Amino acid sequence: MNTSHVAPIDWSKQHCGVRSAPFGTLNALMPDLAGLLSTFPDDPQQFSWDVKVHMLMPGQYPCIPNWHYDNVPRENGVQRMDKARPDLPMYLWVSGPPLTQFLHGFVKANHWHRFSQLDIHRGCPAADFGWRGFIRATHVLIGEKNKAHASDPSLHLRRHSQVYVNAETVQW
Repeated sequence: MNTSHVAPIDWSKQHCGVRSAPFGTLNALMPDLAGLLSTFPDDPQQFSWDVKVHMLMPGQYPCIPNWHYDNVPRENGVQRMDKARPDLPMYLWVSGPPLTQFLHGFVKANHWHRFSQLDIHRGCPAADFGWRGFIRATHVLIGEKNKAHASDPSLHLRRHSQVYVNAETVQW
């Protein structure tokens, strides 16, 4: 779903974001996203929300640069693809470049993109200085990690998300 008709968000004026937040907590901590979130194409209460606000630097990756899967259970450091739930959706939204690349191509900025735990993808480096908003909504029945902070809403607030990695040396 295209969200370009929604009032623009000044990402430079947002805090770092939220992690594994229920929808009500997301709205309370990031009220400027209300217009955008009203365009979400599914029942937002059925999702755990991750929002990352990135200050971009040319040549740096504000994300995981190599091909990977999201939220696949791990045991002893090994991804257990047999425990993935491809029947349950995840959604991604990004305000602009750098865009996430899936095998079928790049996501469109300002569009909700539905995917699953079995859709391999990677991040790309920033070309310019700037700000970017990144949102991932994960169905609440995917994984236990999304329930980890339910008892303390203050733990949903991201304190820091400026992690710049080198694609040649990062391991995931």
